[in-house]
Amino acid sequence: MKKNNAAPVCEGAIVTALTVLLLTMGMYVPVLGSFCGLVSGIPLLWLIIRRNVGVSVAALIASLALIFALTGDIISGPLSAFILLLPYMTAGYCIGRDVKYYPTLCAVTVAVLFGNLIDIMLLNSMSGGNAVAQILDGASETMRTTVGQYAAAADSTGQLMSVFSEALENTKQAVLSYFPTIMIIASVVLGYLLLSLGIFFAARLRIKKYDYVKFCMIRLPKTTVIIAIVLMLITFFSNDNTVYTLALRNITALISFAFAVGGLSYADFKLKNKIPSGYKRFLVYLLVAVLGYLFISLIFYALMLVGMLDSNLNLRLIRRAGGSNEK
Repeated sequence: MKKNNAAPVCEGAIVTALTVLLLTMGMYVPVLGSFCGLVSGIPLLWLIIRRNVGVSVAALIASLALIFALTGDIISGPLSAFILLLPYMTAGYCIGRDVKYYPTLCAVTVAVLFGNLIDIMLLNSMSGGNAVAQILDGASETMRTTVGQYAAAADSTGQLMSVFSEALENTKQAVLSYFPTIMIIASVVLGYLLLSLGIFFAARLRIKKYDYVKFCMIRLPKTTVIIAIVLMLITFFSNDNTVYTLALRNITALISFAFAVGGLSYADFKLKNKIPSGYKRFLVYLLVAVLGYLFISLIFYALMLVGMLDSNLNLRLIRRAGGSNEK
């Protein structure tokens, strides 16, 4: 009986040590920073699948306390780690209970978004204002100084700086207007990545096999096309800057992004027969994005159009992935 009670404690201690080690390496070893950060929650995912929520929460609290004790910084230490650890625990909870893929992805995305919102709220309270606007102002001023130096060397300071300053101001306003969309998209991307890593390691560690939806099978429901067209028409004819119009524009941007993902999924579906390896296909997409960054907006709209057509006409001639009658 004592042995059974000691096992969760021992496993929790080991998971806490591994979590702190990975996060500390990510903070102080720049070469391993991104990798250690992305896999730092794997031990907690393993623990919550193997044990229960109580043991995992205790390990999480102990990990955050140790990180604070080591770094002495509540922002870059525990809270930054919280953004990565909580989504992994959410993923582990859903995977361990065989929750369907899309609800699991939504839960992990909400966990990522929650951590980011807490981080931004604390930054706002520490800066005494809009931290995002202050960061953008700082970046704009740095870019103005750099471009001004090159413009002065070329004897074309006046006109060039005027055009550049206007472009920076427009970019800043666009970022602030669509910041909710940017936050949600970033959370979805990071949530998808963390969930994919969690599923991968859960299978490799032989603790849980989980039925997930492959990227090439993602397709939006047909009704989404109608909603998207209506919202696009409303925002197109709305020229005011009220809160309601900005909210509609953000919702439209989110749906547009979802269709672009559907279009990329369709492209992946077609390309997988020629390039079976998912890693190689990812490198192809990354190469296209890097080489074609000047035409990235055209690529985005093309993918969005393909996604809308696939949702409406079912170009792949398959049932929607994740449906009850999927074949």
